[in-house]
Amino acid sequence: MTDRRSFYEILGVGSAASQDQIKLAFRRLARERHPDRFKGAARAQAEKDFQAITEAYNVLRDPTQRARYDQSLSSKTSQQLSNPRDLARVLLAKAMGLVKTGQAAEANEYFAQAIAHDSESAKAHHLYGVFLSRQVGGLEEGLRHLDQAVRLEPNDVRILIDASKAFARAKMLARATRFAQQAAQLAPGDPAIEAWLEKLAKGTGGGGSF
Repeated sequence: MTDRRSFYEILGVGSAASQDQIKLAFRRLARERHPDRFKGAARAQAEKDFQAITEAYNVLRDPTQRARYDQSLSSKTSQQLSNPRDLARVLLAKAMGLVKTGQAAEANEYFAQAIAHDSESAKAHHLYGVFLSRQVGGLEEGLRHLDQAVRLEPNDVRILIDASKAFARAKMLARATRFAQQAAQLAPGDPAIEAWLEKLAKGTGGGGSF
């Protein structure tokens, strides 16, 4: 492949795109860049584009080839990024993409790698904590990461509320209330936070959802 873009970039889709999304993107681009629609120099460029589009689609439509390509892409990204924090951000984005497509086991690995590269990232601990707290048997570990996220970024309202709700689900209402109160101080008058504090006061926040 002479095109320096990734196959995902060529098709204009994200790395977590579904097979249907990949197929739709290919069909649209194949129509737009089909060489028969162009003449002269424009046709020559269209032929190159069409070849790149077809090559990208042929790899990404096949699960085995796509997995192999993703692995090579990840290796190249790792080599290109010398800053661990930059690499952690890439890994975190990959993890979130996998979460959206329901690939929990794979997402878990990328979350863990992201934190291994940047253990001081409040965002990584936050998102990993939320993810773990939704998995069967993962609530305790999720609470540990959410607690760390709060320590690293004590003025982030979203982190505080997510931590509060997770601790409430674990029936740790004192900790849940403390986090919610911190959020309320940072965002006074927020109706959603006030409603959540009311639930906690009544002891009905244990089933709170994210």
